[in-house]
Amino acid sequence: MNGQTENNISPEEAELQDTDALQDEAAGEDTSKAGAIAFLLPLLLCVFMFVGFIQEPVNKKHTRLTGSENEVPAPDDKTPKINFSALLAAEEFSKNLRDTVYTDEDMWLELRIDQQMLFVHYRDGRTKTYNVSTGNKNLSKGIESRPGLFAVFLKEEIHKSSQFNNAQMNYYMPYNMGIGFHGLPGSGYYGFLGKQPSSHGCIRMRNEDVKALFKETKIGTIVLAHRGHTNRVVAFAPEGFKNDAEYTKDDYINMLAYNLGSIMEGKYFINPPKRFILDGTVLPKSGVNVLSNQEIPEKQILPFSIAKIDMQRDLLDDSHFGISAGIKQPENLSVNFGVLENDSLVTENVQFAVAPEMIKKYVYNPVGILPYFAPNK
Repeated sequence: MNGQTENNISPEEAELQDTDALQDEAAGEDTSKAGAIAFLLPLLLCVFMFVGFIQEPVNKKHTRLTGSENEVPAPDDKTPKINFSALLAAEEFSKNLRDTVYTDEDMWLELRIDQQMLFVHYRDGRTKTYNVSTGNKNLSKGIESRPGLFAVFLKEEIHKSSQFNNAQMNYYMPYNMGIGFHGLPGSGYYGFLGKQPSSHGCIRMRNEDVKALFKETKIGTIVLAHRGHTNRVVAFAPEGFKNDAEYTKDDYINMLAYNLGSIMEGKYFINPPKRFILDGTVLPKSGVNVLSNQEIPEKQILPFSIAKIDMQRDLLDDSHFGISAGIKQPENLSVNFGVLENDSLVTENVQFAVAPEMIKKYVYNPVGILPYFAPNK
């Protein structure tokens, strides 16, 4: 009875059962396909990796490409290969190369004229920032603050300007002739700080800020002023580092010229710069050039030697010649800079070319400056 009931199924129910069966079958097919894909993907990945590893050795076995004018070098081919990675590294190296000036003090000052900001860098890694307002050349008797490597050479809590009707300058610290850091009585000028140049040449600061800076700053503290690009940078000398000798003021000037010259002439590797701690008290009051308007060469010249073959007559047999090989070393360092021996400074077997032309080019700071007058004069 039950069997008969099961066989007597209406057409609609039969159609539903067929549809369900087809869906189950399709789902099973999809599951099988997904499983096959999941299995094939890792297999294909392994095949590609294997082909990649063996591709270069396989290519090396072929000496020529059929039907093509291009030739693949044989394994014993001595043709030099270009290392594009090395070329890129060389370009990046030269692009980031700067003449590094070292200080053994605990702080140095970076004046960003383009940002109207003063950064105080400390040896322990801290950095303080102060809003400032630099010189405005559009003012009467005004001059814009200029780039250069300087040092603070005077400190006065109250200074009377001999150029501007005895105007009072609070916590005055000149670094570039008459240009220096200071505050003014009152606070009316605070609105320009950190925004735009508003002084006749000096670096205006809030009275509370310049007072704090005044307490920390020493005579000889390095000041690097620039507008975002400089070919000299300042760094703290490593602990325990000492100069090789007691340098004179002329020695420092010579080495500054030599170091920046070796980079700007593309001879960083041929004439390696001298590493030394700079005494800020010997810097000229007009500062040292940082070549803020020039770019470092794209590449530095690598040192090289040229094999030199001398053919010498064999005294025992006129029909034969003896061959002796020699090496031509790079020319004297002073020759590279076009100066004579007596124009060079020799220290610890290192020769610094210090021709007057080099000092003028790499040390002399061609900037407009306000003349400096001593206090009360």
